[in-house]
Amino acid sequence: MRRVPLLLVLPLALAACGGPSSSDGETTTVAASSAGDFVTAGNQVCIASDKRIFKIGGLSRDPKGWRETAESSKRAVREMGAVTPPAAKAAQFKKMLRYANALSLTIQEIHGALVKKDYDTAAAGQFAAAELQDKVHQSARSVGLTFCQQQLTNWPA
Repeated sequence: MRRVPLLLVLPLALAACGGPSSSDGETTTVAASSAGDFVTAGNQVCIASDKRIFKIGGLSRDPKGWRETAESSKRAVREMGAVTPPAAKAAQFKKMLRYANALSLTIQEIHGALVKKDYDTAAAGQFAAAELQDKVHQSARSVGLTFCQQQLTNWPA
């Protein structure tokens, strides 16, 4: 049986999205009084998340990087959930958060599979994660979060 090679890097703009927090690390609510404030706050969440993901480095069969990515993605979803969208974008924003949460859970499942050295399941999880990431990006585009719809950016570490 031929094995699908585990992808070395899964760009996670999602995992995509982490951001405004207080100095003690707790998430703060970001009230967006206008569509412009919402876009700014949401994009800041994704920029901060991208910086954290970039510091993790390339992903491989080593579960450590996937664990760190899963933790970062959970934080990102929590922080994005603290951003308040305008009423006209609330339903699509909620959909984006559901996809982002599913992506975060999938990343955690990839980590678990790698811990068990179940490379076929990990590879399948990566394909599922890529599809979910596309849905996060599409949803981000629909609510105007321009930074959140692009692939992981190369930030200086």
